[in-house]
Amino acid sequence: MPPRSKKDIAANAQAMRQFLKLEKQDYFPVPAVYAMLSMMFEDADFEVYEEHEMGEDHGRTYPDQRRIVLRNDVYERACIGEARDRFTMCHELGHLMMHRDIALSRIDPMSPPKIYCNSEWQADTFASYLMMPPDLICRYSTVQEVVEAIGVSFEAAHARRAEILGKNV
Repeated sequence: MPPRSKKDIAANAQAMRQFLKLEKQDYFPVPAVYAMLSMMFEDADFEVYEEHEMGEDHGRTYPDQRRIVLRNDVYERACIGEARDRFTMCHELGHLMMHRDIALSRIDPMSPPKIYCNSEWQADTFASYLMMPPDLICRYSTVQEVVEAIGVSFEAAHARRAEILGKNV
C-alpha cells in the first residue's frame, strides 16, 4: 500500500465534504451519502448482505469494482445513528476514495506494514477526519458535546479532541 500522511488523508476527507457541500455540517449523514455513491464515483454502488453471508466482516470494499458491501445489521444501526456503525460506513468510504487503483490484500501479521502504509489505518484515519474535521471539533467545549452533535462514540470523540487540542481534554 502506498504511504499516506494524515495531512493527505485529511485533504481527501475534506474534499469529500466539499463535494457534498457538507463542510459546515456537524453530523455527517453517511447513509444518505451512500445513496449518492454514483454521483461521487462513476458506477459506484453498495449492497447490503445478511450476517450469515458476511460472517465477522462488518463491511468490505472492492475499490477496483467501485463497490461496497455492508452487513445488514451494521447498515440498519447506522441508519438509526449508531456511532460505531456510522464509523464503519465512513471507513469503507475511505477505502473507496483512497484505494481505487490499488489491489488490496490481507495484512501478513508476521510482517505488518508501517502504519502509514496500512490500508486499514488509512481508512480509519479517513473516517475520523470525515466525521470529525478539526474545525468542527474545536466548536465544542466537551467530549460529550462532540458525541451528541457529531454522532460518534465517546472514545472516538475523546481521541480526536486529544489529537487536535492536546492530551488534556
